[in-house]
Amino acid sequence: MPSLQVYASKVTQFSRNENGKQLAALFSLTDQQGSSMYDHNMTIAQLEGQLGKKLAQPWNEIAVKHLKAFILQSEGRYGEAFEAQKDLVQVFQRAMISWDRWCLPILYVINSDLRMLATQADHMEVAAEGQRKKLEDAANVISKSFTYCITDRGVLATSKKYGTYRVIGMLFRIYFKLKQPNLCKNILRALSAADMPSIEDFPKSDRVTFRYYVGRFFFLEEDYLRAEQELSLAFKECSRHQQKNKELILLLLLPIRMMRGVLPNDRLLRLYPRTRELYGNIAAAIRTGNVGQFDAALAKAELQLIQNGTYFAVEKAQIMAMRRLFHRVFLLLGKNTRIPIGTFKAALEYTGQHMEVEETEWMLAVMITRGYMKGYLSHEKLYLVLSNKDAFPAITTL
Repeated sequence: MPSLQVYASKVTQFSRNENGKQLAALFSLTDQQGSSMYDHNMTIAQLEGQLGKKLAQPWNEIAVKHLKAFILQSEGRYGEAFEAQKDLVQVFQRAMISWDRWCLPILYVINSDLRMLATQADHMEVAAEGQRKKLEDAANVISKSFTYCITDRGVLATSKKYGTYRVIGMLFRIYFKLKQPNLCKNILRALSAADMPSIEDFPKSDRVTFRYYVGRFFFLEEDYLRAEQELSLAFKECSRHQQKNKELILLLLLPIRMMRGVLPNDRLLRLYPRTRELYGNIAAAIRTGNVGQFDAALAKAELQLIQNGTYFAVEKAQIMAMRRLFHRVFLLLGKNTRIPIGTFKAALEYTGQHMEVEETEWMLAVMITRGYMKGYLSHEKLYLVLSNKDAFPAITTL
């Protein structure tokens, strides 16, 4: 009993002092400061009776539900532990209406633990194929935390709005895990309509997580311009010590850049081995204009690219390898502006890419349409006529 008395005293002290960080440690399932302060032979009913007397509302409910979740988790009863944690989060959500920014560390911890327990429960419980019932339930509960943060009307300096991006990061992580990234739209819509502080006023870690998932969302939407903007900012702001996170960003960012012909340098590939393994040979093929080598590298990395969700984006970069090859043909011919289409066909065959003249003509037409080269095609004479000035515009201008 003495340990439980100490625990209750700390909860009382830290709540009176509005010390959110210390309270977060007491209510964390991973920190276990709170769970270490009671007799493990006590039943849940005994805990409820003891803490009910020692703590005022709502802390008595919060503490009891936390310890209940801990006990059930330690016994491997993850589904029941999830339900106890869900009750805890909902009690806290109702109480936080009257609190300000100091309560956010607790909110982060209990929502994060809810997601963890949902994942554990879904792994253990038999569910229909492809379903994660508890994780879906967790998303619904955590979305309420998002609402409480973003709609806070308190004084800005102490507003719970400063918890918005952290909670969004949790939600987006779940949405992608559930393979329901379309749900991100509702969050982004609410965010754009809200009167929020500048994103620069939020912790860098929250900004990086948010921008990574938003970039990932736009990537799936094939809005590559906005995806590149968000992912570039995420990579720039992500600490160099967080190599794994920076590599996760690069795995999406590099395909977008390669589609535009912007290739990673050797130093970048050396720093991030997984990125080098996946994209190194593909980038080398684009750099030399070796279309056959590009296709071979793409085929070799196909399974990994599909798992990474970047296969189709990388496949689209083949046209940049062709552009580089055609540019080399142009230079080898002394920058002659009238080149037979058959010459380009022969160049493609030299790299192992077999195309009919009609297919080669079509590829040239695509490049002209997209601005990768300036000129026009003479279908009757089967010639490409290039502009006398800037026939192959710099990639950075496209």
